[in-house]
Amino acid sequence: MEKEYELVMQEVEFPNDSRGIFDGTILCMEFFVAKDKAAYDAESDEPMLQRQERRLVNELVQRELKLFATRMEEERDVRPLRQLDALFLVLEVEIGKLFTPEHEIEFANLGIEGFIQVYNDSDTQARHADAILAKMLGSMGEE
Repeated sequence: MEKEYELVMQEVEFPNDSRGIFDGTILCMEFFVAKDKAAYDAESDEPMLQRQERRLVNELVQRELKLFATRMEEERDVRPLRQLDALFLVLEVEIGKLFTPEHEIEFANLGIEGFIQVYNDSDTQARHADAILAKMLGSMGEE
């Protein structure tokens, strides 16, 4: 019997930087999590990573965002979108290393809310097309 997965989103707000370029920008990450390994929000019943996995992701992202803010301050001659691209490259690799197949968590997407998707693993998304469809149908039913 094939495992069922949930599409889980996790968001982190960029810290304010002295240049104000990315203030309030939301970094979005998507994961596919086995249904029996997912946690659910008490109010919205939305699937999410369990506390331990959320903590791992948040610690990694916060560390990289601090480095990003430092680079933005110190390397003013480098275009902000190049700095952002470098951040995404690091996050793509490092988040991918956080979870093994035994975790039954697959990193699928990284981007900025409403703007850009920079990492989009088509193989992972193809394996979990049913979870994507369920999420889409669920959000359409809410409207």
